[in-house]
Amino acid sequence: MAVPVSFSEGLRVRGAFGVAGYTVFVWEHILTLKEEVRYIWQAPWTVSKASFLVSRYGNLVCLTFVRIEEAGLLSHGSGVWCHKFNLFAAVYMIVSGESIHILVLMRAWAIWGCTKRVMVSLTSIYVTYLLLLVAMAIFGSTQTSFDTFEYLDEIDVCASIIPPHMWTLLIANLVLDATFLVLTMRSLRKYSCVCRHLYPSQLLHQLVKDAFTFFLVSTLNNIITALMWTVYPTNPDNIVVLTFTIPILSITGQRLVLNLRGLQTRSYATGDLSREVDRQIMAFEQGIARASPIGWEDEMIDET
Repeated sequence: MAVPVSFSEGLRVRGAFGVAGYTVFVWEHILTLKEEVRYIWQAPWTVSKASFLVSRYGNLVCLTFVRIEEAGLLSHGSGVWCHKFNLFAAVYMIVSGESIHILVLMRAWAIWGCTKRVMVSLTSIYVTYLLLLVAMAIFGSTQTSFDTFEYLDEIDVCASIIPPHMWTLLIANLVLDATFLVLTMRSLRKYSCVCRHLYPSQLLHQLVKDAFTFFLVSTLNNIITALMWTVYPTNPDNIVVLTFTIPILSITGQRLVLNLRGLQTRSYATGDLSREVDRQIMAFEQGIARASPIGWEDEMIDET
């Protein structure tokens, strides 16, 4: 069966975005390897550190696997193989995205005071979102379109059709990100208002910039995903969500950790914040004491 021109063009777009996403991710890995060794590997083990490494190396391995499949070296026209690849892609998107959300969650907990009440609230919101995510993923895997692969014998690439209503997952994602952003900005504003003589400080500037950057990139990822899944559900380039936007989102999440730890100076050991950050924290410690729970500063260092 001849492959339509429009389908072939979609394959070229799919390949171009896949190469671009993989190249950017690997190049970012090379550029930040020195910071990773200094700020991550020599630091104590925390949930934040584990999530960072899962995101960094898990994405590298999975994206390499995807690139091999996209080169047509694995499927060999097998529908069974493509079904397994679709399951892998669904699990990969969830694990990759949620490893970043865990980093954001830990940072939000640190900013909001590291209290048990805050942790229970955050955990409840996140678990509800995660259950919805898993339920929709299972629903999608049961749809007929999940096992439909167009022109598989001709192209040897698993070009699947997006199941209907999968875009609704993005609403929950957007609500979760917006909730974290609003509450984080509210807490940071409280700290800055208590200590106007120090604001804007380097630490607060970094936290505000990272929060907005992650929200914008995540929102852009949701918009692109919604467009591809609703407007072009049968086009082969609908996979650019997996091969391009997910790597960009992962890079942004990893930067949340590296940027904050990058505030260190050479006079301090790897596991500590810099003298400058310590000076800023100590300077507004008394002012924040009444507005935030005791221990916020130490947990901010440990968890992010």
